[in-house]
Amino acid sequence: MPTQVTDKENLSNLGHNPDAGYLNMLSEIDFQPIFIMGDHRSGTTLLYKLLAETDCFNFVNTYHIIKYNELLCNRLNNTEQQAQQEVNELFQALGLKNRLIDKVAVTAGLPEEYGFILGNAGKPTHICLENLQDFRELCQKIKFISAPQKSLLLKNPWDFANFRYIKSVFPAAKFIFIHRHPIHIINSQLKASLSMLSTKNAYIAAISEEYAKLYAHPWRLWYRKLRNSLFFQRSLSTATRDVAQALDYFIENINSLPKTDYISVRYEELSQKPEQVVLSILNFLQLQPESPLSYDTLIESRPLSLLPEVARKYDQLHQELQPYFDYLDYEE
Repeated sequence: MPTQVTDKENLSNLGHNPDAGYLNMLSEIDFQPIFIMGDHRSGTTLLYKLLAETDCFNFVNTYHIIKYNELLCNRLNNTEQQAQQEVNELFQALGLKNRLIDKVAVTAGLPEEYGFILGNAGKPTHICLENLQDFRELCQKIKFISAPQKSLLLKNPWDFANFRYIKSVFPAAKFIFIHRHPIHIINSQLKASLSMLSTKNAYIAAISEEYAKLYAHPWRLWYRKLRNSLFFQRSLSTATRDVAQALDYFIENINSLPKTDYISVRYEELSQKPEQVVLSILNFLQLQPESPLSYDTLIESRPLSLLPEVARKYDQLHQELQPYFDYLDYEE
């Protein structure tokens, strides 16, 4: 029978840091990151999962997020497998089988966003001067406890409109951009937001302290729900503006990157021809898959269902986003 688990037990205790005495071991560790770049709900999770399955990369997973302050300690003291099992048992105790917002199965090894590690440390979730050292540390930790010969693959939608800065601080970085029909991104973002506010998502609460705290303060949660229900049109406008601004940034800055340092793919093609897209990315990175993939089992087709408000404003949204439809070569 599942045991009762509290939010406090779900989250890493930032005041308890078993890794503190081992951090000096990271000083000589170098890394050359590869970033998956896409807006929230653009297909970054699917792409990250598929590329991780090739066994060509080291990557951030849920174990790394929940047990971040003990990753080095667990590896050096041979308690890593036990700690990973604790994460899996946590998900079982919570009755979790998937992430709820997109039906992706959850395990300790699920590829996840490094932004949660930065956010749980009280820092911005995108890479900036304030958290640059924290980001370097997390990358060095992952490489230290992983296969040293493999490239470090990362994804974090909060950094989609930040690749110029990232390239300036990590000149050897390479980028995999993933694009999706802009209105479908907006629709999916709104659906995820509604889902996370209507019912507590125990998985997100386990990896995001900010989200867990929202549900720990009933009045704050009630206000967010009320504001979202009364002003949904404002939420739609905000999501449209944010998606447009991110795409503006991409169009205005993509030519600042050497063409040898990035590749662009589309979510729709990834869903329909996953093997072809994955192999094109590996070819760009000059890699060969180390594990055979069964794409039929990895890709689950889900029908698109527009929210009524999005469907009603579809033509207006299309007109507002016309430059991106043209640039990305999307039809109606």
